[in-house]
Amino acid sequence: MEDASLQSCRLRSTGRRSTPYVPQKKTLLNLQLLYLTTLLVLHLSIASHSAYASYNTPQVPIISPDLASRAIIDHPLYPPRVNYEILEPNDEESDPFELPEGAIFYPVHVTGNEQEKFNLMFFADEYTLNEYDKFEEDVERLKNDIISTNGSMSHVSDLLNIWATFVPSQQSGIGTHDRPLQGAALGLYRPGSELRAVYVKYPKRARRACKWFREGGAGKGGCDQAILLGNDPLYGGLGGEFTIITASQVNGPQVLRHELGHSLISVGEEYDGVYSGVNSDKVKNLDKLKWKDLLSTPERARVEDAKMAVQAYPWWDLDSGLFNVTFNSAIIPENDNVSYPTALLRTSLSSISHPSHIHFTLNDESINLMPYFTKDLDGSLDRRWLDVQIPGLKAGENTIKVELTDEGKQAEAGQGGKMLTRLEVIEYGEEGRFNHTIGHIGAYPTFDIKGHVTLRPTNDEIGHMPDQ
Repeated sequence: MEDASLQSCRLRSTGRRSTPYVPQKKTLLNLQLLYLTTLLVLHLSIASHSAYASYNTPQVPIISPDLASRAIIDHPLYPPRVNYEILEPNDEESDPFELPEGAIFYPVHVTGNEQEKFNLMFFADEYTLNEYDKFEEDVERLKNDIISTNGSMSHVSDLLNIWATFVPSQQSGIGTHDRPLQGAALGLYRPGSELRAVYVKYPKRARRACKWFREGGAGKGGCDQAILLGNDPLYGGLGGEFTIITASQVNGPQVLRHELGHSLISVGEEYDGVYSGVNSDKVKNLDKLKWKDLLSTPERARVEDAKMAVQAYPWWDLDSGLFNVTFNSAIIPENDNVSYPTALLRTSLSSISHPSHIHFTLNDESINLMPYFTKDLDGSLDRRWLDVQIPGLKAGENTIKVELTDEGKQAEAGQGGKMLTRLEVIEYGEEGRFNHTIGHIGAYPTFDIKGHVTLRPTNDEIGHMPDQ
């Protein structure tokens, strides 16, 4: 039985358009959200220099090159951003909008009049009628991640309203290979099978529903930003007009924080391969950096000495065999005055539930992954991210090999297969040439896939390091 508060929030459209209201200007709110979202974007980059970069791009929706160039910002590792207003602009709307049969709308976190707050609206997709409780639990967990005491939006939680709309679908889960599940409310799907992007088949439905709430169609509630929540336990998402996420226990909250940074305002990416953050600058501007007044040692401005020896995004199915890559280190044998004594291996895996299932070697020496498999993903087939401290590279050629162990070959393969999606190795200059101090503000290099360098003010301080 539903309690009285839930029953009172069960709404269906009457088929009559309400009189649209004009929201009050939210200048102060938008300024604070600008500050907030600049901070909450996941900083996945590391100071680096690219000597090698390659990737295999996962399947994306089939559209014309012209539309793709205007509507999609892509990266081989993370979810892209899509402007659906370009791909599928609104048609002339002749019929009044109605919430679908069985829709349930309810408040999640309300701090005041929706005209004076910024309104986030969760829309369910591919939850069956019997999974209403699961949707409610998923929304509650995601809400707590962003506005609880230590949440990424906790300091502006009083400026936010959060709402949720449950629309039952015929089947549970999300689609794959460019096809949503039959009877899906919004039609979320993966373009292939990989744990990466999640697209929406019916963006006009989502746009009209959000507009209906925003213009007062429900009599209460609001929708300044639609969050499309797919009923899938594994990594995936999308930024752009809509924030699209999945119900992944570990990755869902991270993707929500990241994609809201793109959807609420135009915050750039801040990780290697496509660094375009608002706090980036050009190397030639070292003497006049945007953050020059904040430098920790303004009298000794320098580009920190780090090199990316290899930057690859192979999306390699390890069940098909060994993956290996050979690359040169930054060490110059004839120059004894320059060394790179430490290095970091950054990798991403999916369907690898235990470190005993996979074997990494550097120059035929085994790399111990055990400390880097975090407890929150213990036994999980979801996508995981590892930052592994490794010995410094040798001068000249180095080789990394990745393969399944016998135990790994026998283990279950989850959605998308046992994938190696990312492999980067970063070398760090010795003491006096690279500053690892947390909070140090300087000029740290980061490279895109083509090797172009930009600068950022801090080193990566939100890495995926092992539990202490």
